[in-house]
Amino acid sequence: MDYIVPMPMTAARLQEYIDVYDIDLSCSCAVIDEMEPDLIFGIGMLGVRPERGWITRLGVLPYARRLGTGGAIMDYLVTQTRRLGLPALWLEVIVGNDPALRLFQRYGFTMTRELIVSRRPPKAHAAPTGCLDVEAVTPLKVPQMLELLGARSDRPNWLNETESFANVARLNGFMMHLERNARGWMVYESSVLQMKRVVVEVLEGDPPTVTQSILHWLHQRLPVIDATSENIPLDDPRWAGYAAVGYFDSFHRYEMVKDMTI
Repeated sequence: MDYIVPMPMTAARLQEYIDVYDIDLSCSCAVIDEMEPDLIFGIGMLGVRPERGWITRLGVLPYARRLGTGGAIMDYLVTQTRRLGLPALWLEVIVGNDPALRLFQRYGFTMTRELIVSRRPPKAHAAPTGCLDVEAVTPLKVPQMLELLGARSDRPNWLNETESFANVARLNGFMMHLERNARGWMVYESSVLQMKRVVVEVLEGDPPTVTQSILHWLHQRLPVIDATSENIPLDDPRWAGYAAVGYFDSFHRYEMVKDMTI
């Protein structure tokens, strides 16, 4: 599909996606040609968690657009959400994908916030101005990480909800004590070549400064690893800390929600 932002997907990556984000295949769908069953027009997936659903991977192939395919997928997914009795249905749409945005608005979705999808390529970097020294680092075990993730001060997006992290196989996390009584922690998913879902929580101290200090410590120790952090709210003060250590803004998404009780 000719997405604004290409998202290639192998069978293995799709299975991982299904597992991590609690996709219910029985509530998901593919639209096919009635006369040619091997011809797929589009797909839509529904994630299901307590009291909420999430539409994802909704896409229509170019030859099937303007034929009502997107609406047919949305009808099905909204119907499944109602059947499950879920009070809220969420999704994200890439900023600039105006046809999809108009489709979702027609179905009663309203915008909640704008989110940043960011990446940091492998590179050496000097300590940002004002970076605090790290005085103590304590590795975290998975139950500790999940407890901290569940107690975050902000509302995480579906991709970064605690349930998503609980479904990830390779988590790393550290509690950090810095100079000037600053404190925070970070959690991320690790692989040989990449760190994903990099999350920093500031417990004490200036959010941008503590964030950049924690991330600088991390990337000094893993300088050749690519890193990503998805769906950071545009107005989150920690984003300045990410940017200070080399994360750049890849693209934005609008988060949207539909109240299923009305």
